[in-house]
Amino acid sequence: MTPPADHPPAAPPVDQRPVLRVRDQGELVAAVPAMLGFHPRESLVLMATGGLSGRRLGLTLRVDLPPPEHPQYAEHAELVVASAVCGLLLDEPTGAVAVVVSESGDPPGPLPHSLLAGRVESALAAQQVPIRAVMWTERTTGGARWACYQACGCAGTVPDPATTPFVAAVVAEGKVVHADRAALEAVVAPVDQDVLRRREKRLIQSVDGQLEGDTGAVVLEPDAGVFLVDAAIADSAAGRLALSDDDVVALATALGIAEVRGWALQRTAGPGGAAAEHLWAALVRETPDPEAAEPAALLAVSALLRGDGALANIALDRAERAWPGHAFAGLVRRCAAAGVRPSQVRDTLLGGPTRDAR
Repeated sequence: MTPPADHPPAAPPVDQRPVLRVRDQGELVAAVPAMLGFHPRESLVLMATGGLSGRRLGLTLRVDLPPPEHPQYAEHAELVVASAVCGLLLDEPTGAVAVVVSESGDPPGPLPHSLLAGRVESALAAQQVPIRAVMWTERTTGGARWACYQACGCAGTVPDPATTPFVAAVVAEGKVVHADRAALEAVVAPVDQDVLRRREKRLIQSVDGQLEGDTGAVVLEPDAGVFLVDAAIADSAAGRLALSDDDVVALATALGIAEVRGWALQRTAGPGGAAAEHLWAALVRETPDPEAAEPAALLAVSALLRGDGALANIALDRAERAWPGHAFAGLVRRCAAAGVRPSQVRDTLLGGPTRDAR
């Protein structure tokens, strides 16, 4: 890795981005994968609305649909709706949009999951949350059919996402929309197990002071760790990030130092945040457990700062698998569950102690 370089400016914080209008129901369906980070299948998607207009899209949640042929479908639908609505209420919405994504429908016949759609309306009404739209779509890709469950009977096809201003702006900011949830999970999937076992052995040796040779692979001092993190983010920004065994061991030991982790958080929230996120994602894949929990938690913070709840939850799941009970991952999970806004997270991180005042 090379010494630190200047970093490109980060994308504007989520709460400060220009207002982009979704013009109709078709564009609203096209916005779903941009909000989630992937194209959902057989899912109930709830989107909170709020802001001064009461129609700004906010927290977006997805839950699996129960199979229509299940003998206890009604009971399962009740549980699915209750769970989704409970999560949505954390955002204190002034309204909500519900989208049922299911390929089992065949308009103009009866729409699938009508019972579940009705339960969504009832559950939101019980919480005094107005429902802006309740829709079905077979898919969230361009050309897919959609229709309204409500009395208006509106129907149409989903536009090509690339032609909608909202989706185009989100993608231009660097957000990747994955084909499905499995593709999103691949972002944090571990590399070859033989590689991880080799690095795990080196990490154990480093902890025991038995690492042979002066490789510089063990970081024990905060200043050295800060320099290493800055250099790695610079390599990421320049597109030359390549993680050797020594690099992974060094960064893993560095991020285990509280002061270095604090600096890494500030770099995540500041200029060059996109390059930092790329580094954390690479480290999650390249670092053995339990040390992979540190970059996974940092990746979750980065995702929350961009309003990407899907990636944040997947990164937190990875952190908790790597290190059950990891304190920082648990804190980030509580922030995510409480619906803490990206601007609040950013202000907290950037308002903390600076590198020079550490």
